[in-house]
Amino acid sequence: MRLILMGVSGSGKTTLGQDLAARTGWPFLDGDDFHTPQARAKMAAGLGLSDGDRQPWLERLRAELLALPEVILACSSLRHSYRDVLRVPDARFVFLNVPQSLLLERLQERGGRSGHEHFAHADLLPSQLQTLEPPDRGEADVLTLHVTAQDSSADLTRLTLSALGIADAR
Repeated sequence: MRLILMGVSGSGKTTLGQDLAARTGWPFLDGDDFHTPQARAKMAAGLGLSDGDRQPWLERLRAELLALPEVILACSSLRHSYRDVLRVPDARFVFLNVPQSLLLERLQERGGRSGHEHFAHADLLPSQLQTLEPPDRGEADVLTLHVTAQDSSADLTRLTLSALGIADAR
């Protein structure tokens, strides 16, 4: 299975992905690591990426997914068309649906704390929320997690493994 953790910046994709990788033994890829230097500079300047900026990035991520039979990828996948590029055999999406107030709180306190360099900051959140096309009923390969401030990463990891029928390798 190929898991794609999706949602706007601050939704917890990287944290959940790292936890799932530790529990499954599958490799974890963070989509941010595959952005071009130009895209990183644009996001660091507080500018949202265009579809043209994202297309080569999505194609690289698709190639990474196809190269690995089991993998966990953190990737915003904000639009239906982006998810369509990433729909490879055995792909499943996990949409982290987080209230805007919690997203803002997380982004404001994040500051590189996770050990991963983040290019998208709180000032990009409105752009991401405007771009987001939440999964619809036609996307049967998407598991939606409605995340609250009370949900721990361990809770979300257990829920994801259970809902998708993935064995815990620990």
